Amino acid sequence: MIELSVVIPTYNRKEALRNCLLSLKGQDFQRDKYEIIVVDDSSQDGTEELVRSLAGEDGNIRYVKQLHKGPAAARNLGAKEANGPVVGFTDDDCVLEKDWIRLMVQSHRDDPLAIAVGGLTKVPYQKANIMISQALSNGAIQDRLNGESKVIFFPTCNVSFKRGVLSKYRFDEDFPLPGGEDLEFFWRLFKQGYRFVWNKDILVTHFRPDSFGHFISQAYIYGRGNLLTKFLHQDQPLLKELKTGTFSFWAATLINILKIPRFSFILGKKLIKESQVKSKTKRSAIYVYFVLHKMFYIFGNICEYFRIRRNGLRKRNDVLGTPKSLILDITHRCNLSCRICDIWKTQDSEKDIGISYIRKMLAQAKALQIEEIALSGGEPLLREDIFEIFDYANSLKITNLGVLTNGILVNSLFDRLRPYIIDNTISLVISFDSLKEDLHNHLRASKEAWQKTKGALEMLSRLKREHPQAKANVITIVLNQNLEELLDLAGFLKSLNIDTLQFQVLLPNNLRMAQRKESQFWVPEERLNLLDKAIDGLIELKTAEPHFIKNSVSNLALMKKYYRACLSCNDVLCSSANKTVLVSNQGDCRTCFSAYGDIKTTDLDDILRSKQRLKAQEEAKRCHWPCLLPCFCDQ
Repeated sequence: MIELSVVIPTYNRKEALRNCLLSLKGQDFQRDKYEIIVVDDSSQDGTEELVRSLAGEDGNIRYVKQLHKGPAAARNLGAKEANGPVVGFTDDDCVLEKDWIRLMVQSHRDDPLAIAVGGLTKVPYQKANIMISQALSNGAIQDRLNGESKVIFFPTCNVSFKRGVLSKYRFDEDFPLPGGEDLEFFWRLFKQGYRFVWNKDILVTHFRPDSFGHFISQAYIYGRGNLLTKFLHQDQPLLKELKTGTFSFWAATLINILKIPRFSFILGKKLIKESQVKSKTKRSAIYVYFVLHKMFYIFGNICEYFRIRRNGLRKRNDVLGTPKSLILDITHRCNLSCRICDIWKTQDSEKDIGISYIRKMLAQAKALQIEEIALSGGEPLLREDIFEIFDYANSLKITNLGVLTNGILVNSLFDRLRPYIIDNTISLVISFDSLKEDLHNHLRASKEAWQKTKGALEMLSRLKREHPQAKANVITIVLNQNLEELLDLAGFLKSLNIDTLQFQVLLPNNLRMAQRKESQFWVPEERLNLLDKAIDGLIELKTAEPHFIKNSVSNLALMKKYYRACLSCNDVLCSSANKTVLVSNQGDCRTCFSAYGDIKTTDLDDILRSKQRLKAQEEAKRCHWPCLLPCFCDQ
């Protein structure tokens, strides 16, 4: 069974490709568990004969040919042809260390949530032009966002993806030259909330052509590709010095020209130090080549600027792409009157959305390949047609449809729920806040909520022992009253074989922090040290049980700032209308601030491509009272 497919785009580099293929044939990984796919961009130097000859000797090499359309199209075609659950990319002028495939596969196993794993790319010798080109590429991998260092990019000569993400997202084939399309692709994924892992033990040696002509050509191509990326993504943090407006472009270009000496000195000094260059001649060459690189890079900016204007290219309205999660708020009816929730207060005034619209959303979400779909409320299980909804999801082959429930009705409906849980049509997500009966019941304003919810969890636990594939998940609110028991609560749920536990902060009001602090459940100042201790314990548990605790480490850590009322939009990035789309019980796609589409009158795909969605996302990003809900703020 294939575990990894390696895709190599190539064009007229037969001898370099031979060395790359030989390095892949020499991997310390079982040969029948990986495949090599060479995508030939219509080479004319005998590349096809070479690959077919090597394929005859080795059955795990495949040759695919395309019309001359560039590396972006070649990668898309290679990913489409791949059979492995992980798809790796390298360049035809690279030589891979013998443990490259093994480490890539292991890195994906170690972190199933990461959709991309990248390695460290080096050059074979100290020659100024190739050192500079690779240093600039490696230097783009990490950047500081909101005060935290984040991996936002990998060069496509040393990276691998889970195949699922490549079936959903494609490299942009509109990029005219082999440069910038990878930067654009990764930023598009990053804005969707996807995670990347950098494993510096995964090594590739990049044998870049070392001629002067190739160096200036590459700088020019980077200049064109990066300006197009900036045009498509104004928020790309690595390209802040570039502007694309009619007047701003020329002002920024002039400033960048004036900064060339400073650019050369700073980056040259850094590269000399990192590479331990001793020769004065080589040091001087590095400074000179940085100047030349910047000059031809700016020339590429100018040429691409004119191409964009000449061709009338427009900024895309769909740069946010397909969301990762869709939450359908299907009712505000509830069988509880929780003291930490306001939704039930509107159940008499707001009518449930019709099942025809729910079916519409499920079908369109399936067609768009949205990864996570959840039914929320209120209490979704109160809908008389809830099992019709489950049947329709099953007919679409939707799996793990999240059902957010207080668990009260699970006991009485268990026999009917059972087949949907067993075949993974649905995945119950149950709210459970305390091991103490009186506390949970007080929160839920009920005399029997704790008993019924705990009973539901125990029934699911017994079902999972019989059917291990069944899913059961829990959400717990972090409150002043349960700080001492959070770790014990996690231990109890782990003993029941619950799949995931997600912690959320108190939200008695969806916007104003001042109103949240008035709640009796807010953590007061005198108990903040206890909060810190509890959060530190949860972070340790997250490290030990990364798949059990659903929050990220940073999300948990920010709870300390949240309860100190000093969390701001500089600390978190709200992805409402971006990574997560919420459909209200009235049919509006909305953020906390505004609606940006009505599913009753508009298809979801059109809503996702609308300018209103972009506007709503930008407004959500500026929220002054971040909720810290992991479905919106767990970057």
